[in-house]
Amino acid sequence: MVATVRKSGTGMQVNVSSAAVADILEVLARHNPGISRSALKGKSKMVAAVTAAAVRLSEEDQRQILVHEKDLAQAMETVVADLAGRGDGKLIKLDIERPVEVSHGAGLGNVVDLEEGRRRVAEYATAVRLEDWAGPVAGPSDIEKAFGTRRSTLHDWQKRGAVIGLLKGERKHVFPLAQFVDGRPVEGMSEVTSIIRNSRAAWQWLIQPKPSIGGAPLDLLKAGQVSEVVAAAERDFS
Repeated sequence: MVATVRKSGTGMQVNVSSAAVADILEVLARHNPGISRSALKGKSKMVAAVTAAAVRLSEEDQRQILVHEKDLAQAMETVVADLAGRGDGKLIKLDIERPVEVSHGAGLGNVVDLEEGRRRVAEYATAVRLEDWAGPVAGPSDIEKAFGTRRSTLHDWQKRGAVIGLLKGERKHVFPLAQFVDGRPVEGMSEVTSIIRNSRAAWQWLIQPKPSIGGAPLDLLKAGQVSEVVAAAERDFS
């Protein structure tokens, strides 16, 4: 049974079966190998709740919904977005003793064209080797020698966002070695890269300490704290 329904003073209450959630989690994990089980757990509860609602419909109602199957996904996205956007409805009242002062910045300075802007930036920019900020890196051949990972496997990991590849030169990609644990990608990396789309920005964010979560995000991923890191990435980049 997916769920049980119980009437309460405020209306109908649906209790989703934990066994159903576990079954759905197994299916989602099998079809989404790049996403950690902890990240899929909440999604499993949502799918179970929707399934429970669908099961309670009559066969005629189900047939009517399937007639509009193409619109069903969009309708569900609208419902989920509406629920996610609801707060607790409580506003914080602020007691302001004095009128709010409206201030304005100094505005932009002299506007220069693109070439002049690049010239001025170049005067201050200092060339830095990739390894100096990213840490030890290796190309596909070196990774295959060190870990026995085939190029095709590494390419698939990179395509799914499970590993981060950094462009070195014009076309060559290298891979920071700190993201591998026993020759495999650290769990949770694909969730982070799905939020931080730029590879360099993602790697810089992962290796820099963040006091708000108690350390560097990459270290927390290795410690299994995937949900904390994903939540921090969403706060910083969403």
